[in-house]
Amino acid sequence: MKSWVVGIERHRAGGALLLAAGSAMGALGAHALKDVLNEARLESWDTACVYMLVMGAALVGAPASEQGQRRALNMVLVGTWLFSGSILGLVALGTLEVGAPLRAVLGPVTPIGGVLMIAGWLGWAQQVWASRKK
Repeated sequence: MKSWVVGIERHRAGGALLLAAGSAMGALGAHALKDVLNEARLESWDTACVYMLVMGAALVGAPASEQGQRRALNMVLVGTWLFSGSILGLVALGTLEVGAPLRAVLGPVTPIGGVLMIAGWLGWAQQVWASRKK
């Protein structure tokens, strides 16, 4: 069965989804949660949204003509979802004061997501550089 998004478009579609989610979560934080979250949690929420928006925009615009480039950008995509998603989850669970076991699992996910984002961008840069030599 063929994927609904193939090849070069997968990272762009994922980037667009990050943009939509970042916009929605940012609006939620700015309006519905501004009186619910304390300052530190609201700042964490905003950080997650900013990363979703910035990485989403970068993924939509990043060229990926070769498989290695696409793999690297997909790593950025997964890393961003892990990074931002875990922050949003930690803020929500911490605010509700529930899910201590889940918070213990989500905590280490944040830096893993960050490492995947960084590694993905470094991998993409290396792949782009290597493709110029061909």
